[in-house]
Amino acid sequence: MTRFGRTSRLVAAMLGGALVLSACSDDGEESNEESNAGGSGGTVTYAMAQPWDSYNGTTAGANSAANGQVMEQVLSGFWRFGNEDGQPIPNEEFGTFEMTSEDPLTIEYSINENAVWSDGTPIDCDDVLLWWTAKSGRWDSMFSSPGITGIEDTAMPECADGDKAFTLVYDQPYADWLTAGPGHGNVVFMPAHVVAEQAGFTPEEFLAALQADDPAPLEPAAEFFNNGWLIDGALPDESMIPSSGPYRITDYVADQYVTLSRNEEYWGEPGTAETIIIRMVAEPEQVQALQNGDADIIEPQPTVDMAQQIEAASGIESVVGEEYVYEHLDFNFNDGPFADSHALREAFALCVPYQTLVDNLIAPVVPDATVKQVRNVAPWDEGYQEAVDASAEWIEQYGTTDIERSRQILEEENAVGTEVVLGTLDNQRRNDAGLLIQSSCNEAGFEVDFQPAADFFDTTGALSENRFDVAMFAWSGSPDRSGWNSTYRTVAECSPDGKGNNNGCYGNEELDELLDQVLRTSDLAEAVDLTAQIEAHLWEDLVTIPLYQHPGITAWNSQVENVVSNPSQNGIVWNAQTWSKS
Repeated sequence: MTRFGRTSRLVAAMLGGALVLSACSDDGEESNEESNAGGSGGTVTYAMAQPWDSYNGTTAGANSAANGQVMEQVLSGFWRFGNEDGQPIPNEEFGTFEMTSEDPLTIEYSINENAVWSDGTPIDCDDVLLWWTAKSGRWDSMFSSPGITGIEDTAMPECADGDKAFTLVYDQPYADWLTAGPGHGNVVFMPAHVVAEQAGFTPEEFLAALQADDPAPLEPAAEFFNNGWLIDGALPDESMIPSSGPYRITDYVADQYVTLSRNEEYWGEPGTAETIIIRMVAEPEQVQALQNGDADIIEPQPTVDMAQQIEAASGIESVVGEEYVYEHLDFNFNDGPFADSHALREAFALCVPYQTLVDNLIAPVVPDATVKQVRNVAPWDEGYQEAVDASAEWIEQYGTTDIERSRQILEEENAVGTEVVLGTLDNQRRNDAGLLIQSSCNEAGFEVDFQPAADFFDTTGALSENRFDVAMFAWSGSPDRSGWNSTYRTVAECSPDGKGNNNGCYGNEELDELLDQVLRTSDLAEAVDLTAQIEAHLWEDLVTIPLYQHPGITAWNSQVENVVSNPSQNGIVWNAQTWSKS
């Protein structure tokens, strides 16, 4: 299903039809071949608002869009979110995989014989077992992970030093097995030989430790895996950050830029551009950066001002399209006023100015935008209306602004004047949204302390460390139902490494059971029904509050080729290996 089917209408509504939609191929491989045949290389600069802070985006604290965008072309695996639809597609340059049995579910993988890290080390069994150990949670989350991926249902793969083939055997069905396997984003392979060296193992000792039954020797390895790849002011030594993709990281200046250069050891189709510079540019400054040549591609959260600036600029192409990204509010269930009070969560839900947020922030860009009524199903996905219908009672009760009822609840709870820390990332649209929420909820009787912060998403930021009562941010989704599963599953502990994606640390056994069921079914009708039940539960218990679907805008220098929008998690960089600049 094409997510950009309404692009032309949206562009026309937004900018009077002045912008140009980039050419898209139906197949990612064809696009790659065309690019490398006609591309002229050069340097392409992409502007990104958030700073890069970790080479290892597979940990809970570093699982951010910014880290994913930088690492998209540096670390690779068996699959990725590809083509303009944002669907998962095989990455046959890395290797091949095949489901060979449905009962038990069995997937056989084979890494390309030529696949090596950029330092020449083969990608093989030790990388597989490090990945499996982290993703399976074998040692009580000793190795940090964002949460449930299905690998906890598999047996340890059997392989020996140097082996490039391995098999995953699941002990129960898992619907999203394709994206559970090693591939993209937070399920990518990390270099086991680097972990081994940093933890004091020889490669042979590390492989043996991964295969053994005693976790104690692995504690230094887990400590490095979790924290050793954090980027703290300077680029780690080159030996610590090898590449398995078309590009490798060659330069970095804190809060300014990251430079990716062609990985000369990459065995597949080489990157077209000689270098890709990812430059940190605040969103309000990105259009100007594009106009003055400091950036070639931008993908900011769109505002009316940005749209008008782009329309007035020359030599710029642009596209607006729907994204799998949605804005929401998370309550803190670990501490603060909402942790044990459904009544106060209800009062806050009722003071949120839903329609005002959409009217002021989204509708000027996308005129037919509406308040988002459910969380995990995009309007174009199967089961969207069923989820809305199942939640209708609760949407009517909690999902419409009612200042008078909100104040009444606060008075009944003797809670007028309750202080609420509202945290978010410091950017223009969220600042505007935060001030609107603050004003509306203060009118109801709360005292909202709005705290936007540039480091909100950092591994030591307010979101990771639960320094909020309500958090406002967006989830970058995908077509997979497993992609949001860990967001609501009861956490092992409410800590940056223990809570996975469940930032509010909510827990409920009944919901956990529904989440288990939706992971297992391959029947679409059953999955739709279970998703609807999950959405109704999330509304009834006021776990999170959906606000609106993000529109996406991408603008680029007309001299850059092969810029193709993508609605999935890492957006425009999905095909950065084909970018070139004439």
